[in-house]
Amino acid sequence: MLKTSLKTIILAFAFSSCAQAQKDYPTMGQVEILDPAMEKIVDADAKVEKLADGMVWAEGPVWVGDGNYLLYSDTRQNIIYKWSEKDGLQHFIKPAGFEGPGVYSEEEGTNGLLINKDGFLIACDHGNRRIAKIVLKSKQKETLVDNWEGKKFNSPNDICQHPNGDYYFTDPPYGLPGREKDTTTKEIAENGVYQVNSQGVASQVISNLARPNGIALSVDAKKLYVALSDGNNPYIMVYDVKEDGSVGEGSIFYDFKKQFPEESLAADGIKVDDNGNLYAAAGDGVIVMNSDGNTIGRIRSGVHTANCAFGEDGYLYMTASDQLLRIKLR
Repeated sequence: MLKTSLKTIILAFAFSSCAQAQKDYPTMGQVEILDPAMEKIVDADAKVEKLADGMVWAEGPVWVGDGNYLLYSDTRQNIIYKWSEKDGLQHFIKPAGFEGPGVYSEEEGTNGLLINKDGFLIACDHGNRRIAKIVLKSKQKETLVDNWEGKKFNSPNDICQHPNGDYYFTDPPYGLPGREKDTTTKEIAENGVYQVNSQGVASQVISNLARPNGIALSVDAKKLYVALSDGNNPYIMVYDVKEDGSVGEGSIFYDFKKQFPEESLAADGIKVDDNGNLYAAAGDGVIVMNSDGNTIGRIRSGVHTANCAFGEDGYLYMTASDQLLRIKLR
């Protein structure tokens, strides 16, 4: 009897300590249920939590399972930030991209990030016009690839990895000194999408998109999604992935003008969950659609949102303008 009572007291104390350690964050926004399938993803009354602010343009979040923390970029402050429940917000790497001297461009830091199959941080490095590989513990950087057929990339923007180890990334002009008007440093005419094989050789697999931005693979890796930050063509495109890693003719998977004719929306970063649903950072939050391209809901924070990432702690993390946000998923 004494042992049972003591155990009960110890458990009660442990739960009390955990409750006290849990931080209270400011909340905002709302969830819009547009299809019953959305209720399987997030509670209708769930709130967006604001974890940190003070950035200029937050981008490219990625969860690091070995350590339970989030990394994300500030493209304009040239910083990769680290956030954890335990330690809050910290600088992880500064400078993350261009290392000087002087100023290279308005967005000279890193953008999209991922943790690859081998546990390295892979970064779209605007300032050095490359895909960089970074050792998490030492923060040592090296170039994975920085050119196509001897010509420098524009500014690699977002990236995903195929199960076979190949990478796919987008290369719009946003990190160039003159952005889309750059005529002096731009070496590749197209704002392309590239495949990088295990030998580190890049192939341009898509060449006819004006503003390729977010990129993701389907659950079975047989389809490649590319978001266009293009006001004239605010689409998410889809491509069949071939055996050699190249892609077939693309088609429109999702048209924001048709879905939301009264709003001016286009996707930035995109992610796919284990059930094939696609999450697109667009406007003041994240729009969720199923694998057939039907809208099922929106997570609205009221803050212009650039990208999102799934945490192993059950949250969807969102980089939104100068803020880091999250919402609890089911």
